[in-house]
Amino acid sequence: MKRFAYALISCTLLAFSACEKEVEFNAPDTETTSKVTLNAIAVEGEPLTVFLSKAYSVGKAPLLDIGYNFAFTNKDAIQDYQSDAYYKRTGIFDATVQAVVNGQQTYNLTLAEDSMGYVCSYRPQVGDHIEIQAEGLHVKTIVPPSPKIEVLDHKVLAENPYRLMDGMKYETDTIMRITCRIPSTGTKQYYRLRVRGERKLMYLRDLPYHAFYAIQDIYFSDDDIFEDKRLSSGFGGWPAYFSNVFDNSLINGTECTFTIDSPKPNHFTIYGFNTKGKDQIIHQQIYEPDVPARVMVELQALSPELYRYLKSVELFRITENDAFSEPVQIYSNVQNGWGIFGALSYDRHFVEYEE
Repeated sequence: MKRFAYALISCTLLAFSACEKEVEFNAPDTETTSKVTLNAIAVEGEPLTVFLSKAYSVGKAPLLDIGYNFAFTNKDAIQDYQSDAYYKRTGIFDATVQAVVNGQQTYNLTLAEDSMGYVCSYRPQVGDHIEIQAEGLHVKTIVPPSPKIEVLDHKVLAENPYRLMDGMKYETDTIMRITCRIPSTGTKQYYRLRVRGERKLMYLRDLPYHAFYAIQDIYFSDDDIFEDKRLSSGFGGWPAYFSNVFDNSLINGTECTFTIDSPKPNHFTIYGFNTKGKDQIIHQQIYEPDVPARVMVELQALSPELYRYLKSVELFRITENDAFSEPVQIYSNVQNGWGIFGALSYDRHFVEYEE
């Protein structure tokens, strides 16, 4: 199950010009605007989960604590580590949440055992029309058709040209260069390409997640489909003008072949792990030998509103601290509130390092 937690950020408009000019700013009506944020992604084949939290003004939102370098798994899919402290500070845990599927079937969502969102047994399928109602909020989406990506070739290179990139340092010299192809669909499609380097470090027998991974989510490519000229500066290790969120306007009517480079995650040793058993605390020292690493290549088909949300977040990240940039409004499709409800389907492949 994927976990998604977002903080609401409001921007104040600043106008700069050669002459003085008045700009009208319509502040939200705090008496009529909901102070609730709804965030959910309907993922094909995975249980529907909805997150409800309080909405915050600029400067008042608690810090979001996410670990970017590690992940757990109990399946082939890798689940990012994310601290639940943020959601426990901001979440709403006594709401009535309903999902209506295709205008016919209604599901009542209940608070998950770990209090991380509201869940139900329904698993979205391609083409499903889903509406969510909660705390006076209303939002809907449609699950897009499943995408298709082919891995045509791969090779391991011993020289990493990305060792220093926008303040990020990649310690390993090894990268995986992968050639992929996306066939034409003949219709408008929105995509996100995830490329994740993974390296298994150890097993944890007494935890619900049985393996511990080092991960590397940033990748590189010079192909045109990843170019976004609005992203004039890099962010978090991603280079300037690069976006892994794109549409098929450049490939509609023909197939698209491109090459991506994924830096190999480091191998290092973890010296212990504390886990809580039924009656005692167990100190583990379970070491896994240097298992061959792999790269996950996952093409996601996005609903239009999820595409717009992700694009707005990319633009906001690089302009947040730039007083001379035009203000960026984070996209929201939630009626009477804030947040995003979108949908995605995906095609996932794994490419193994041969060690």
